[in-house]
Amino acid sequence: MIKKVLWSLLAFLIVVLVVAWIWTGGLGRVLAAAKSLTNIVDFIFYNGTSTRASLRLPWQPESLTDDSFAQLARQAYGPSTEQDELSSLTSEYEKLDSQITESKTFGDPSPLKGQVRIINEGDAKETSAPAEYIEIGAGVRNTAPIDINGWSLQSAYTGIRAYIPQGASPFVMGVVNNMNPIQLAPGQSAVVNSGVSPVGVSFRENACSGYLGQLQVFAPPLSNSCPSPASELPLTPDNLRTYGEACFDFLQTIPVCKAPLNNVPPNVSSNCRYLAADALSYNGCVAKNRSRASFAEDSWRIYLNSGTELWRNSHDIIRLLDADGRTVDVLTY
Repeated sequence: MIKKVLWSLLAFLIVVLVVAWIWTGGLGRVLAAAKSLTNIVDFIFYNGTSTRASLRLPWQPESLTDDSFAQLARQAYGPSTEQDELSSLTSEYEKLDSQITESKTFGDPSPLKGQVRIINEGDAKETSAPAEYIEIGAGVRNTAPIDINGWSLQSAYTGIRAYIPQGASPFVMGVVNNMNPIQLAPGQSAVVNSGVSPVGVSFRENACSGYLGQLQVFAPPLSNSCPSPASELPLTPDNLRTYGEACFDFLQTIPVCKAPLNNVPPNVSSNCRYLAADALSYNGCVAKNRSRASFAEDSWRIYLNSGTELWRNSHDIIRLLDADGRTVDVLTY
């Protein structure tokens, strides 16, 4: 009987203790502690403590931080703030505005855009037509020559327009030259001068063109790369007898691309004088060298035949137009 009473009393005390433990928040503390256990291995093997490191199997990815989630969200859904959205819209607007401005400046693009370019503004700001010029060039990657017959240059600001004329290749002085449409082969260039040609026509430069600069002014100056005067008379026994020894010494003193117009030494023979007057001149040089493969140069001199300057001295927008009036390239300054 006493034993039964004791067991009943023990059961009663256990119930009371459990109720009191629950009443004082014991269950909540257990749940909180359970939530704090992020690595059960640490809890079991390190005296019930936790390093708060989550248990991760080798094939599982590392935990993502708040910043990582934010970055992934931006990548997936774009800007996450109004400031980011405003910045993005402003950037797009500026890009579109720049494209619209460029389109208005450039005009209607030509199919040949990029194949011929204005490669140098030269002296477009000069105040006189003979000194005013720009330079154009055909791309080295072009697959065929570009025919610029009927092309023109126009100021988008003033509306002044000048057409590119035909040219001579080769040019010969003192005769009526054959004029043909100018073509720019890959890599070739042309100086486009606003004024009238000093020799009357547009022309392709050649190995003898330097002689033309002796009596006329060209802007920019022509190249001084003519054949040397000494090369005009090989040193042979026959030439020594025909022209005399003094002739060879005389030829050595003549500058390149300069015809000996005066100051000929008195001991030079008449045959040597005739030779120098004939061979050491522009036409004489052309006659002797025009069949050489390296005779023609890769540059042209084009003249727009204007009596006054065409382009503004301060700021201008000069368009290079094809035969249909579409823009091939534009120069702004």
